This record gives sequence, structure tokens and C-alpha cells, in this order.
Amino acid sequence: MNNQKRIFIIAGEPSGDHHAADYIKEHSKINPNIHFDAFGQNEIEKTSAKIIYNTEKISVIGIIEVIAKYREILRALKIAKDYIKKSKPNLIILVDYIEFNLKIAKFAKSLGIPVLFYIAPQVWAWRERRAKSFIESIDYLAVIFPFEEVYFKKYTNNVTYVSHPLSKRSDLITSIKNYNQRKIDLGIFPGSRESEIKNNLHLMVDCVQKNKKENIRIFYANETSKLILENLLPSEYHEYLVSGKDTNKVSDCKKALCASGTITLELALLEIPMIIMYKLSYFSYLIMKSLINVKYIGLVNLILGNSIGSAPVVKEFIQPSYSDQVDIMVELNKIDQDEFYRNSIIDKYKSVRNKLSIRSSEKLSDIAENMLDSI
Repeated sequence: MNNQKRIFIIAGEPSGDHHAADYIKEHSKINPNIHFDAFGQNEIEKTSAKIIYNTEKISVIGIIEVIAKYREILRALKIAKDYIKKSKPNLIILVDYIEFNLKIAKFAKSLGIPVLFYIAPQVWAWRERRAKSFIESIDYLAVIFPFEEVYFKKYTNNVTYVSHPLSKRSDLITSIKNYNQRKIDLGIFPGSRESEIKNNLHLMVDCVQKNKKENIRIFYANETSKLILENLLPSEYHEYLVSGKDTNKVSDCKKALCASGTITLELALLEIPMIIMYKLSYFSYLIMKSLINVKYIGLVNLILGNSIGSAPVVKEFIQPSYSDQVDIMVELNKIDQDEFYRNSIIDKYKSVRNKLSIRSSEKLSDIAENMLDSI
């Protein structure tokens, strides 16, 4: 009798790809009789999972940017749906990437295939009706922030906080360096998606204070983003490119300019003072501004306080103007020169780490295994 079960995973972005890869390795240890197929990227490729489609091709953010990739996104949706109809996996695990994955969730539900959603969409930042629609489309939700479990309990009992995956990465904690021993004056993290990099890179580079002769590094998320950076930057900047997966190099940064996303939490765990800079296309920004109801977008700024975003940790500059760039350079100088201010940021980082380190008794692999057992 063949007891092998089949799980289909979709991770549309580099951070989700990394978290999904960690899950696959963990679940494979407790149940070797599982076959994993995936929409994913470089990290999932290193696991036992079979890659059906590389999602680097559809990793974008912003309304206009999605329109530009719309044909490829439709093709990817068709590939995913055709796979689901043909293979009939026992369980589908969707990792973040809400707009794409919500369509897959609804399709799977129409076929009676259970769906576990990992890393909740930030519907708490949007209109409340989106939360209800989302919950109705899935069977179980695994969240990575304690406040998310409280929020989603209003709509379903099938939600569990499984702790944040970054809190399990010992390399982030063990790589913390003393500020004065760090060799890189400024690390630039322009994002992982093509649209992010194009919108943010030059604004960030313009904030480098050449009169100070700062030693900078520009960090890329994967080989695709490295190629994009090489195409956008003058050749003399190519020597500054470094992999963002090189924790030792990242931890060598005295301070950082970064786009929003998981990188803000990684930098916080490494105790690197940062400034968040983020720019969307003009029309994407207008649409997003009308929908979002939180003041901050950086994950590191949403964790502390009694309500979401009530106790920000670092400065954010969204849709930065020239005057904002001047303010950013002032802030960078303050981080360098004001030790008390710098240490106040690091103290808040430690509180963020404590929040993220709250452990749950149940892991993602436990939830997936229970769902498989109930089939």
C-alpha cells in the first residue's frame, strides 16, 4: 500500500521561498512519505521539492507593475490550476503572495482540496471585508506575528501562531557585531523584485554622502536581482554588489537604507540601525494610499506597542522627495554620531526580537501533518 502524500506549495517571493524551504526540510524529517511539488525559487530548489514553475518571473508589487507582468501571471495561474486538476494534491500550502494565492485557494476549494495558508496577508492593514473574504477561501491559517492570531480569531478558530521563522535562525543572533568593529559604513537593500529595485535603487544611492567617502555595499536578494542591479548601475558600482544571504557581510554594516519587507526584521535582529525608503510608481501609490489604514509599512515598525504600528522603531520615508533625501542624510549622520540615539534604536530591536521569539507549541509541519491525517 502506498502511503505517500502529495503537497503542492506556492511561494511567490524570495522571503516566502526561504520560509517554505525551511518548512519542507522540517516536514520531510517527521514524514519522509511526502512528495512536494512547488512554485518557488532558489531556496526551494535546494530541497527535495520538485519545482514546477520559477516564481521570480512574477515577483512584483504595485498595481502598474502587476499590469506589466499580467500576461505572465495569467500563464502561471493556468500552469498552477492545470497541475492541481491533474495531480490532485492532498494538501495545498500557500505562502504569502496574496493576490495570486487567493485565486489558487478559491480554485482549490471548488475542487474540495484543503488549503493551508502560511504567512497571512496583511489584511489588518487594509479594509476589514478583505479579511472575511480571505478566511472563507482557506481551511487553515498559520500566522507569524502574535497580534495576527488575535486579529484573525475574530473570523475563525482555524488559526495558529507558529512563531516567526526568522526567530529560529541562530545565524542572525550569533552574527551580531559591535558597532565600532563593523567595516561597512552603509548597506543598501533596494528590494528583491524588479519593480522595487528600479523604483528604489537610485534614490538610495543618491543618499550616499560622497564627501564622507563612505564604504558602501549594495545587497542583492538572488541572482536575478543581481543582474537587474548590474544593468541599472554604472560599472564602477559593480564591485560593491554583495549577496544579501551572506549574513557575515550584512552584519558588517554600521547602518542601512532598505526597502520595506522581511529585510527590516533581519536587520533588526542583527542590531543594524536602518532607515526605510520605499517608492512605488505614482499611480500604484495613489491606489495603495487610499486602501491602507496603517501609518507605517515596515514590519519592524508594526510589532511593538498596544496596537499595530503604535510604537515605531525606525524612520520611514515613503515616496521620498528631494527634501526627504536631505532628511535621510541627516538621519544617517545622527546614527553615526549620536551613540545614545543609536543605542535607543538597538534597545527597541531587542524588544522586537523578544516579541518574535515567543514560541508556539505547534509548528507549521504539525498543522500540515494533522490536515493530512484528517483526509
